[in-house]
Amino acid sequence: MKTPSRLQHRSIALAATFLLVTAVLALSGSSIAPASTSILPPNAIAPTERQRAIARRVGAILEEAHYRHVVIDDKMSSQIFDRYIESLDGQRSYFTTADLKGFEQWRYRFDDMIHSGDVEPGFAIFARFQQVNRERLETALKMLDKEPDWTLDESMEYDRKDAPWPTGTAQLDAIWRKRVKNDALSLLLTGKS
Repeated sequence: MKTPSRLQHRSIALAATFLLVTAVLALSGSSIAPASTSILPPNAIAPTERQRAIARRVGAILEEAHYRHVVIDDKMSSQIFDRYIESLDGQRSYFTTADLKGFEQWRYRFDDMIHSGDVEPGFAIFARFQQVNRERLETALKMLDKEPDWTLDESMEYDRKDAPWPTGTAQLDAIWRKRVKNDALSLLLTGKS
């Protein structure tokens, strides 16, 4: 398999950044998705017509006006998909393998989304991220209700970017329990309760 060149990495990064920026813009300017006409969950942010137009415009600029005349196809779609997931959960501490399996249906649709402006799958992935982010925060706060078990001989993996994805909630809870314990230990070492 051929390794992507530095210019290909930049083009992929540009496209992935576009999708992330579109998702962030969604927080400030999107509407609530109508549940009956959308793949988005109820009360999720939905892309506006302006954001759909921006997706089409960025795609046209990359393919027609960019000096490399980037081809936004299924190959690039897969790379954009991977970068998008990485940008949301690069430490593999929110999504599970089941989430990723559910997202796989859109791996080769990111190119079509950019061309058509139908960016709802990107928003659906982001909606799932928001949901699990809230769940993890609630779990971490509940863990603070009791003192961590300082007698356990264990370690915490700080950099999880190459770790396997958690297979379920139990593994996520274990990751987050160690994070909460690490944060508590850091506070104790600085003289705080």
